[in-house]
Amino acid sequence: MVAIPRDAATLILMRDVARARNGIEILLVRRHAKSAFMPGAYVFPGGAVETADYTRQAERICHGLSFEQAQDIIAGTSPPEKALGFFVAAIRETFEEAGILLAHRETPNVIAFSDDEKVRFTGYRRQVRKDPFSFLTIIEREGLKLATENLFYLAHWITPEISPIQFDARFFVSVAPSNQEVLCDALETTDPVWISPQKALKEQGVDFCLPPPTLASISVLAQFSSAAEIIAWTRDKDILTNTG
Repeated sequence: MVAIPRDAATLILMRDVARARNGIEILLVRRHAKSAFMPGAYVFPGGAVETADYTRQAERICHGLSFEQAQDIIAGTSPPEKALGFFVAAIRETFEEAGILLAHRETPNVIAFSDDEKVRFTGYRRQVRKDPFSFLTIIEREGLKLATENLFYLAHWITPEISPIQFDARFFVSVAPSNQEVLCDALETTDPVWISPQKALKEQGVDFCLPPPTLASISVLAQFSSAAEIIAWTRDKDILTNTG
């Protein structure tokens, strides 16, 4: 019996840095050594799409992205409303794994956590990790809107059938908020690193393992000199399905 890959979303956070060789750095996190999927590999934050990620409540807390708009970007999902779920899952998983939350209190600024909020949202991360369905309620209770308009569709990867765990993953890029700190959860991910695409390609190997989708995405990003250039390139881009 052929396994059906589980829908997933991955978020590539970028920042413009003058000292980086090509002007940008990207965030990579290391999969925990005891992870069932790609242990020890350096990847972008991400994970499985949950049904809660594409409910009416999910649409209500997304800024600048409706069910219909998401379906125009990611066509052919089943059910159709799941297209929105990829965007929500990318933000939720990045919050869980890296502590970065792409959300607004007042647009266009992404939230900056006060000291009290840092404590509160650390507790929320633990809660969401145990129950992904709690994420939407937390966002709504905090008076936030997810910054889904800041996510740009980059790539589509499906795990090979030979893999014991399979994902059908959509990759997005977004500019990282300058006012938040990366904090890995130490359960799924460890050792966060901001690195230029060129340096990542140079260092990749046994001690800096990059899975094929991660490596391919970094190779694409290495062609650009700013986050704005990458975002502009994603607009109206035909997304092909890759296996690896």
